[in-house]
Amino acid sequence: MVIIKKFLIILSIVLLLCLTPFVYIQVKKHIALNKVMEYLIEEKGYDESDIFMIESKWTTGIPNYYVKVTFQNEPNIVYLYFAHDIKGQFEYYDIRGIKVPIEDLKNYDPYKNNRS
Repeated sequence: MVIIKKFLIILSIVLLLCLTPFVYIQVKKHIALNKVMEYLIEEKGYDESDIFMIESKWTTGIPNYYVKVTFQNEPNIVYLYFAHDIKGQFEYYDIRGIKVPIEDLKNYDPYKNNRS
């Protein structure tokens, strides 16, 4: 009985240690998505109905967390947003692989670093 109890305690600790990074990433992705949604609505004046799709991503690169946004008026364009202390658009692409000139984009608003 004591052996089974020790085994269950060790197994629980190992599972907790293994699951912690996955839970952490999911929480950070959720926070990033909420930050960008708040940025778009409160700072940029979009309505929730203007957003066709919003999805947070994690990568091993920099930035680690970013958010992909597609707007209703441009369903083929995906905009990528920072989701850290600095919030803003940093890239875009057409899902069809077409090169779209910047002047044809309706929601293009690149991040501008105003720091001195």
